[in-house]
Amino acid sequence: MLNMKAFNGFGVIDIKIFEYEKGLVWDENDNFIIQGWNELKEKIKNTHAGTGIIAADFDELLRYGQNPLISPPERRRTHFTKLVENANLDEDIELLSEILAIILIKPWRTNIHAGWFIYYLRTGKDLELFDVDRACRILNELWNINEYATRVLLFTLDNFIWGDTKVSKLLEESKLLRKELRHIVNSTKVFISYSRIDKDIVFQLYGKLDEYGVEVWMDTEDILPGEEWKIKIRQKLEESEFVIVCFSKQSMKNTTGYFQEELQLIRELMISRCQSPLFCIPIAIDEFDRKITPNGFDEKHIIDLYENMDTCISKIRDTIVKYRNLTDVALET
Repeated sequence: MLNMKAFNGFGVIDIKIFEYEKGLVWDENDNFIIQGWNELKEKIKNTHAGTGIIAADFDELLRYGQNPLISPPERRRTHFTKLVENANLDEDIELLSEILAIILIKPWRTNIHAGWFIYYLRTGKDLELFDVDRACRILNELWNINEYATRVLLFTLDNFIWGDTKVSKLLEESKLLRKELRHIVNSTKVFISYSRIDKDIVFQLYGKLDEYGVEVWMDTEDILPGEEWKIKIRQKLEESEFVIVCFSKQSMKNTTGYFQEELQLIRELMISRCQSPLFCIPIAIDEFDRKITPNGFDEKHIIDLYENMDTCISKIRDTIVKYRNLTDVALET
């Protein structure tokens, strides 16, 4: 009986198994075993804790390799590429997703290693092309195993570049990612429009939305010193998919100031952007006479923030998800 490494959910531990003392990819002299995917897959199936063992092996192949006693990172990652070259069947994708999920159990540094897992999926005669199709299939399956791990991995992939393009952008443009993942890669851009009178409560709303992973923009928090604020506000409004307009008793009484000018700009964008319309979510910071709601917003359903902020946040998130789903269906048809 031999010692072996495997994951216990927090790192690599020693366990007792009957074979493959050096793991499934190295021989007794620490040299790479020349083998195809089908041969490796059989080893994984027939080895006690095989999935955990190969996860440890792949993690070691993909890591930075600061240790001068082990082979250079590129050589080890290329070996990983060759090992999984022919892993194309549905059962292969499921197995690779399970292995990747185990790697992602480890602490945050492993997120980088998991990013290399996706990056080194290659295709082509000389394995010179990034395999977008297989990467999307694995990520789609990983979502079924661990949604949180998939989110973390997608954010990590934003730092990986293939040629001149971010890997996350290549994945999004392929249209092969499931809807939930497309929404993560192409994050929701939300602009908050408000009167300075209501800044304190709006800042709380901004913080809550940010905690929920919404890419929210607020002028006082996101305009840099020296930037021309009117130009920046217009730019961000034009880039945004959603705008949250905050109304209150005081903001309704105040007919001067930039808030009124901003409302006019929002009205224009809601009408003029035909391909990607700006969707408006009006909210009430306090109780005010709805009859004096400005034109263009007076027929829209308003969410009450003053009753319960968490409930309001949930309604905003549900609105974003449902609207994006409807937009996806419209684009697909």
